[in-house]
Amino acid sequence: MQKKNLWILTEERPKTSVISSLLDILKDDCNLPNKHKKVVIEPVIKKGKFQFVYAVKGVCSKVFNKVYIKIVSGSSSFIDYLVCLQENAPIEGDCSNVLIAVEETKTSDKESRNTGVSQRASKFIYAKQYCPNAKLYMLYNEELENNEDKKPSNTNIFGTNILLTLGVKIIGKSNLSWFKAFNTIDEIISFKNGMREPPEGNVPIKIVKNADSIEVSGRLAKPKDAGNIAHDPSIGGLSMICGALRKLGWEKDIIITKHATSQEYVDRNRNNKFLYLCKLLNLKMQGLNIVYPESYHEKYWHYECSSEKVASILLHIMGMNIGLRYIYENHAGCERGYFRTADEKLITLPKKDTNGDNLLIPDVVLADMKYKNIYLIEGKQLSTLKKGLEEIEDYDSIENEYIIPEYPNFNYLRYLSIFGGDKTELPDRKIMLYLNNDGLIVINKDLPKDILKRFKKIRRG
Repeated sequence: MQKKNLWILTEERPKTSVISSLLDILKDDCNLPNKHKKVVIEPVIKKGKFQFVYAVKGVCSKVFNKVYIKIVSGSSSFIDYLVCLQENAPIEGDCSNVLIAVEETKTSDKESRNTGVSQRASKFIYAKQYCPNAKLYMLYNEELENNEDKKPSNTNIFGTNILLTLGVKIIGKSNLSWFKAFNTIDEIISFKNGMREPPEGNVPIKIVKNADSIEVSGRLAKPKDAGNIAHDPSIGGLSMICGALRKLGWEKDIIITKHATSQEYVDRNRNNKFLYLCKLLNLKMQGLNIVYPESYHEKYWHYECSSEKVASILLHIMGMNIGLRYIYENHAGCERGYFRTADEKLITLPKKDTNGDNLLIPDVVLADMKYKNIYLIEGKQLSTLKKGLEEIEDYDSIENEYIIPEYPNFNYLRYLSIFGGDKTELPDRKIMLYLNNDGLIVINKDLPKDILKRFKKIRRG
């Protein structure tokens, strides 16, 4: 019988370090032995046309045949990676063969206490509805620091302990000795209520246990008087706490208090993500009469066939495969990356430049270290080509404040990657790579001869 293939579905630009970690998880936890040393991700190209799938090279297994990656988008709260075992690519939206669901983060405790844990927690609760048999993982990849002996913040400890309580396995944290799943509801309440209060003006998440209910306070509105549901840290924090209370056996009412959400808002937004999470966890919101949605999205995910990131991720991977150095990435809909300095240190770019204006950043920055060229590339669809040409004129701040100080004496070149349409020639000379809807790849002929030659070699497939 023919061996099945592994299919990795992701919204992110797939990274070799993450793919290696996924293969390790499958080997250790899913009885799928495999060997992999130097993993390489290659676009599958036939006769100059991208097949909208990537092949993972450098992996061998007696259990599965090949490893493929496809770029997808979630309907909402999509977890970063789903891994399926089957012969052919999954039918769009199908989760029946998902083995593992993995959320990947690079955020350290020092950088952001909320982003790394609580804001992502609702993804696991949501994913479990579509992939009930999948094993859940939080993967910490490329953390900024390794403080094995330093005690994490109480926010980090609490959030991580909640994830463990929900059955999420933590991979990549060096200081796991600080964390353990909660065993009782009273443990959750005692820990959370004993944490330091937030700054004045914020609504702390507090838990009150009554005879017939548990009340959990937390402001969902952003700004506080908007009456909406838009405060992501509270959405994640409330979801994971209530999920853990249900997991530990609380069957009576759980009521969200001090939420600042209006009746008018919930009446107009019946398909809100948090309201659906309330339905899944059987939650009430104090003072509101809520008609919870019967369902949220029929499909958990769909193949990405319209986003600008289809071309920008392709260019990024092709560039790395021909030896270009990756300096920065911020592909549409993907997690914002770190800026890589000349000595390989990772730094977080601020939201503002030194003048206090928004720091405008491209989708990907690649460097040709041999020929001293740095490429700042903005991804756009063919329909937004004109807007892209205007945007690449506004990269002076990132060049002057970060790229030039770290990489002096280079040529700094600004280009676009474009996806969409049915053109067979380059739509504009400022485009580095054009990918049409049929998968045809067009490379800018004005690129340096050496890099053009390397790109063409990959394009031939």
